[in-house]
Amino acid sequence: MLPPSHIAYTWAALSLAQEKLDVFPDADYRLVALAATGPDLLDKPLAWAYFYRRYKSAVLFAHTLLINLAVLFLVWKRFPRWRAYGLAFLGHGLLDRLWFFPDTFLWPFRGWHFHVWGKRGSEQPEIGKAYWYAFTRRPELWRWELGGMLALLWFVWRHRLYRWENLWRFLLTGRPGPVRPGPHRPGQNQPGSNQLHKGG
Repeated sequence: MLPPSHIAYTWAALSLAQEKLDVFPDADYRLVALAATGPDLLDKPLAWAYFYRRYKSAVLFAHTLLINLAVLFLVWKRFPRWRAYGLAFLGHGLLDRLWFFPDTFLWPFRGWHFHVWGKRGSEQPEIGKAYWYAFTRRPELWRWELGGMLALLWFVWRHRLYRWENLWRFLLTGRPGPVRPGPHRPGQNQPGSNQLHKGG
């Protein structure tokens, strides 16, 4: 999956979680975007520099179960204020469906090598060609990218980021603002307020 789709799916999920579950009210969506692409930001430079030539893989250490469990432990036990970002990091592996890459996901328990990009001719001597061949020979991959585009459009519509002042505030603060109001039913707080006043 390409980085924009990782970010779009994660932003959409966080927006819903903030409204429906009343969690992570202070999350910075800019940091969430970095965390959602974190495994690629760590692994892709390593692949370009050395590991793709050796292992024909761009899915390396940051995509392993060990690293994901370490991140989960750190944000749950040591740094609870970073849980939104930790979950965004873990969500990357979920969206990449890492269980289809067992040599990487279970590294090093299946050996010291990583999963080879060899499905349906996507393995190439150069990493750039591997991406090109994967997306030109495997049209099913575009369904995930189309879903990511729709998730981003929904997120922009939900928070009215098509308005310049809202988009500018989002870029400066990392917070998208209140959601588009839905039908209001008596006895309920207006959706998207994110500010529930209890008592008094």
